[in-house]
Amino acid sequence: MFELIWGIFNGFLLIYFIVICFKSVKIIKEKIGVFASLIFVIGLLSFMSKPNEKNLADKNIDFLNQSNPKKAFDGNSFFKEIKLENNLASDIGLSILVGEKENEYVILNANCSRAGFISGTNWNVENIDIDKEKDKNYCNYIVNGIMEWKILGITIYSEHKLFNGKAILKK
Repeated sequence: MFELIWGIFNGFLLIYFIVICFKSVKIIKEKIGVFASLIFVIGLLSFMSKPNEKNLADKNIDFLNQSNPKKAFDGNSFFKEIKLENNLASDIGLSILVGEKENEYVILNANCSRAGFISGTNWNVENIDIDKEKDKNYCNYIVNGIMEWKILGITIYSEHKLFNGKAILKK
């Protein structure tokens, strides 16, 4: 619920910021000139289009045969979906690609992602750890990451999140 309120608050702030920018451009144009207002607009747009190189929202981890990554798995495979967190506005999920061959399960791939209304927040996965014991039909998982709470793109608060549990590896 708090994430939804935070996102709506960010939306209102963005609209208010845009109104202020239009009024500022008008005042700059009247007081200093057209060239100064053009430079002001270009400066604002350059801040808005700054690429985020730190974006780790969809970290994907491959597990199979790390010494020889070209060797492929030659059995059946299926996805196991796990909800790590389910809020009113969004949810965080873990997808595990499981290989099955002769009633033995192998973890092939894992991916953690976030979906839903995510305005004003950013989920960065730091680590996905999956441990499957031999001859068991379940695995233990640990996922940790950082939830960043933002206002107009500026991080206000960073919250560390840790999810752990067991997942049964059956279709």
